[in-house]
Amino acid sequence: MPALVAVLVAVAMLLPAAGTAGPIHADATIAEYFRLQWHTTFGARGPEVAGYVDNVGNVPVDRMQLLVERLDADGAVLGASRTWVMGVIAPQQRTHFTTRVAPAPSYRISILTFDWTNCRD
Repeated sequence: MPALVAVLVAVAMLLPAAGTAGPIHADATIAEYFRLQWHTTFGARGPEVAGYVDNVGNVPVDRMQLLVERLDADGAVLGASRTWVMGVIAPQQRTHFTTRVAPAPSYRISILTFDWTNCRD
């Protein structure tokens, strides 16, 4: 009986960990409510990725974090970093972002996380 209890406790401890590995927001949600545009520039401090996040939804968002992936010529990921989009992105508005990056042949930008604001439960 104690062995059965130990097994059940071990399984119960693993269950929450399995659910935390996935993305916070579904790709379909991000595609429906946001548009990303970016380009690479070369400033005095090195390469930068600059662009805009358009909130095409009807709810403001805050604390948006972007994933910046450095890609090789074949599209394989060389490395990644994160950057914040500053301030609240109002509905039907756009916000600028810029971040310094390590040199790479190309980059891929995606929305990692964000918070809906002014939502009433």
